[in-house]
Amino acid sequence: MRLLKILLWISFPVFVVALAASLLTTRPYMQLSEGLYDSHEAIEYDHDYVSGQLMDYLNYKRDDLSFGPDAETEGPVLRDIEIRHMEDVKDVYTGVRIAGLLALVAFVASGLVLYKKDIHFFYKSLKNIYILPAFVILFIGFSLVFTIFHQLFFTNDDWILYSDDVLIQLLPQMFWLVSGALILLILALFMVLVIWFNKKLIKPKL
Repeated sequence: MRLLKILLWISFPVFVVALAASLLTTRPYMQLSEGLYDSHEAIEYDHDYVSGQLMDYLNYKRDDLSFGPDAETEGPVLRDIEIRHMEDVKDVYTGVRIAGLLALVAFVASGLVLYKKDIHFFYKSLKNIYILPAFVILFIGFSLVFTIFHQLFFTNDDWILYSDDVLIQLLPQMFWLVSGALILLILALFMVLVIWFNKKLIKPKL
């Protein structure tokens, strides 16, 4: 039973984070971020075009990164190291999406088993589902998680780029801090919803 609770606690944030990552790797989100960061002032290429091509690449709408600084100019606008890094990012991003789907299945399956075997234990598990994400956020921190993530999932140093590289100009550190905050906000909203539904639907059945 405890193993199922742990599976429930782990699979939930994995699914939500994967879902949030999918929402934040879209053209609309990139367009909303235009001009919000100091590094964007140095951009000499078409922000919407380049960011749109990058998002299309991540979302399997284009297969290469040979695009130029705008729709009329041949490329690539990215350096070789940036292209290699984006290829790695796409592999990781695909893995995150697969992990998110598997986590959703695990969350639903473990939840159903707990519900049928011990509804009281299931209620307590959902009631305390915030504990694991809260521990990671409070005691590890986003910046350290970001660094550990890159060290674990990237086998090279291609993610360490120059300040005038396209990827750094488009996606500076503050962009990741804002995106991280939004992911945490989405995670918090999902946790509130789960806890609320748990209180309204499961608790009356105890």
